[in-house]
Amino acid sequence: MSGKAPPTATKIAVECPHCGFKQLESSFAKSTFCRKCSEHYDIGKPAPKPRDTRPSLFARLGKMLSGHREWEITCFHCSARQVVSNSAKSSSCPQCGVYIDLSDFKIKESINRTIETQGHLHVTAKGDITSAKVLCREAYVEGNVRGHLVCSGEAKIRLKGKLLGTVDAKRLTVEKRSDVEAMRPIKAKTVTIRGKLNGHLQVDGLVRVEKKGWLEGTIIARAIEVEKGGVLLGELTIGSQKLSQPELLPLDPPPDEGENGQTGQTGRGGQNGDGDFDEGPSLKFGVG
Repeated sequence: MSGKAPPTATKIAVECPHCGFKQLESSFAKSTFCRKCSEHYDIGKPAPKPRDTRPSLFARLGKMLSGHREWEITCFHCSARQVVSNSAKSSSCPQCGVYIDLSDFKIKESINRTIETQGHLHVTAKGDITSAKVLCREAYVEGNVRGHLVCSGEAKIRLKGKLLGTVDAKRLTVEKRSDVEAMRPIKAKTVTIRGKLNGHLQVDGLVRVEKKGWLEGTIIARAIEVEKGGVLLGELTIGSQKLSQPELLPLDPPPDEGENGQTGQTGRGGQNGDGDFDEGPSLKFGVG
């Protein structure tokens, strides 16, 4: 009995549309599984379009209503940045692999311990922390900090009295109704003065003295802005240019004499004969 021999299957090379891995399959095969990524695909058909994994508008709105937020944190060890959820309690650095604590701390009494967190630190009016170094993302200081406070974000100070420790922050704000005497130098990228601060400032960027703000001491900054009603007293260095107190006062108009003979100074902390401060024009200094 004679007849035709059945066709012989040959091997053909196929490429996974998901990962690009190439493998040999029978020429009769219609579909297969990738031996690398295990995804199933049809031979000879184009890869399916990738699904849009972005959250929908309703999903994003739901997160907003539920209080879900995200913030950027910086590793204290290698300065690598990453975005984390506000509900996360810890993370690890994607670059150096170090453990990162995201817990918030509220200091209500006297403690002696090391704190390293990318969370929020609140030192209450009765709080007193003693440590060689306190690391946090944000800080709100109403009490005593003895040691070196480092903030990768903003440090807000609202206290009356001496600030015994050093501060190194990205942003520093001296809140209203504060009267702070900084016993050690303060370093920051930018500084905003809404209350009163007396100390030594080293600022990489702008120092802004807002209305009713008072800044006194030695200031080294790249730029400074004193709003109308703000007070600046002391020695100012902008870039390589050093300005003394007389140079910080406006030349025109000439000062008026008060009733008791005191000279009234306007602009940066002018004091009139009644002991009140005149609200001279706002003034700005800076380097390009």
